[in-house]
Amino acid sequence: MNEALLERFVELISARTGLQIREQDKGSLANKIWMRLKLLRLSRAEDYYQVLAGNIAEGHSWEQKREKEWRELTHLLTTGESYFFRDKGQINLLSNRILPEIIEAKNQQAKTQNNQKRSLRIWSAGCSTGEEPYSLAIVLREILPDWEDWDILILGTDINQKSIEKAKEGIYSSWSFRLVENQLQMRYFYPRQTEWQIDDQIRKMVTFSYGNLVKDDYPNDRSIVSNMDLIICRNVFVYFDYKAIALVLKKFYNTLVPGGYLLTGHTELYNQELSCFQVMVFPESVIYKRNSEIKQLKTATTPTNYSEDLPFAQQKSGLNSKQIESKESDLLNIYIPPNSRSYSSLKSPRSSNKKLEKSPDSFSELPIYQTNYSVLPLANQEEKIVSKFAKANLQGKSLPTSSNHSVPHHDILMHAEKLFHKKDYTEAIKQAEQLITLHPRSFGAYYLLAEAYANLGDYNKATYYCQQAIELDSLSVLPYYLLAHIAEEKGELEKAKVFLKRIIYLAPSSISAYLDLAFIYKKEENTARAIKMLATAVELLKKLPSSARVERQGEVTAGQLLVELQKMFKQHI
Repeated sequence: MNEALLERFVELISARTGLQIREQDKGSLANKIWMRLKLLRLSRAEDYYQVLAGNIAEGHSWEQKREKEWRELTHLLTTGESYFFRDKGQINLLSNRILPEIIEAKNQQAKTQNNQKRSLRIWSAGCSTGEEPYSLAIVLREILPDWEDWDILILGTDINQKSIEKAKEGIYSSWSFRLVENQLQMRYFYPRQTEWQIDDQIRKMVTFSYGNLVKDDYPNDRSIVSNMDLIICRNVFVYFDYKAIALVLKKFYNTLVPGGYLLTGHTELYNQELSCFQVMVFPESVIYKRNSEIKQLKTATTPTNYSEDLPFAQQKSGLNSKQIESKESDLLNIYIPPNSRSYSSLKSPRSSNKKLEKSPDSFSELPIYQTNYSVLPLANQEEKIVSKFAKANLQGKSLPTSSNHSVPHHDILMHAEKLFHKKDYTEAIKQAEQLITLHPRSFGAYYLLAEAYANLGDYNKATYYCQQAIELDSLSVLPYYLLAHIAEEKGELEKAKVFLKRIIYLAPSSISAYLDLAFIYKKEENTARAIKMLATAVELLKKLPSSARVERQGEVTAGQLLVELQKMFKQHI
């Protein structure tokens, strides 16, 4: 197959499914195409392309098989993995905040409509093998005592037909329950040989069907894909190109009822037009609420997910309007819930040990935050501060090893980190993988895997393990720092800024995040915003003791860093 034809396949697949075939995946795509050629007994790849494109003459036998063939190819291209209660932070946000608000609104609405039967409509778009919609059904059973009095629709759709068939069966291996408490598993599942069957009542709460988010026509009053109170589409857009995301986002908006919610994976709507949504930032996740008034989405040309001037961070740092300009009127207004928790002064396990040897003569010479993550050394063990969730995992737990000895979880993790420190990344990865096998909820192990793969230059695996760590502890800023550095390494500066701003929303006193943003803005020759970020860092440093260590800045003290930043800041104010 020549390169031109392969590129035509890539474009056709993207137009049909939204799936973006990366450059490094084209070889795999070619192999899968040849696999289908052999099974269909076609001699040329061009013939297979014509089948998929629908260019066969009307009445030809292939015309009837085209849709089926697309489903077979899609199955080869999508091998999504899921599990119950994925991303505990987002699940907690749904069960403790979003769903109770929707339920309360429905109760109030029923009172004004002569106690008409209350309805609740939820769509899990890209549901894979069904763990997500079943998890939502279990959540509703837990928080809604009178659920049987409601008209509840939980819809799960996926482009992979075989995944839908498995979802309908409702039978899962133990691996799907790695984040599920035993008591909950025993309550809603029953053993079936070596696997687990979901309770019939829960299974009847969920409807599954094949769905193509790009090609399907929705909302559609003649189908059930309309008037949704909540749409969840997580870890789907990471496989889509920008135009496909924009198209599906517009359909989602029109499918939601006014005031309905959209929940996606973390940072998946980067650079999309969101002016018709109220963007609500919680420590656990960002969620998007459809505005009550009717609007039409437009194609975005600039990122609008996050305010460039970070008004929330400005409020937290105490900066006045003379130090930081107010937000431009054309930027999205982000709602920060007043009771959202924030965590400041989090220290990274891998911090830079660079020291200030001399005062920089200009902005471009400032070395403090120009860090290349692939060379960041491991910090001293006593300096390590892990997230609250990871600490809970490390306390008092003993795990068996291959030598039949009982070794505490933190000892295994510490050994892996020592290997990491010695730059023996391959062995560190093996140790971390062993730890995950024994203890699937180990934030530290997933984060160490992400760092090791980043240092080996395998950014795809590093990104994957960062996402796994975020799902275990959505409040930790550590994976976002690594994702930001990976984005910088790849030259994706806009994406890096999104990650850094996420850090600031989670931990408004993250001085290093402001410094990283300043460096990026300087690199983009946006000196005005670079100075704003520096001004914020200066104000935050003033609140620290002079001898305090600054997170991710190694041996440099707050006093030393403040002196150097003030010198540089005065040169540009």
